[in-house]
Amino acid sequence: MTPATARISIAVRILMGALLPVMASCGQSADDRPTSWSYISTTIVQPNCATANCHATITQRSGVDLSKIKEGYEVLLNGHFVNVDDPGGSPLLLLLRGVGNRRMPPDFALPNADIELIERWIAARAPYDGPGLPAVSP
Repeated sequence: MTPATARISIAVRILMGALLPVMASCGQSADDRPTSWSYISTTIVQPNCATANCHATITQRSGVDLSKIKEGYEVLLNGHFVNVDDPGGSPLLLLLRGVGNRRMPPDFALPNADIELIERWIAARAPYDGPGLPAVSP
């Protein structure tokens, strides 16, 4: 091996050593979003579910209004959409995943990361962190 080839070989090893951890974690970033109802309600549920055609104050399809933090929490827990003893079997998650013959929202699927965040919130016993005290507890 010539000195030039040896230098190139060393440079390649150094570069690979530096890039390998980055490449190994590519596409596997941790979801560091908070598993809090106030976050889930305002960033996932309200924009995707509390629309004019579905679960907003004016329409309340199936009597479900998800347009406000406190009321949305109450309807999900009082309506038995959330099961803290079996998070994966919660009717809310089954609807979001399209298990059976219905999926919510009906026009598109939520990203898996959003559904998994909601599942982690339920697994944490669906704590409430919004304004006022809800008329329900998990």
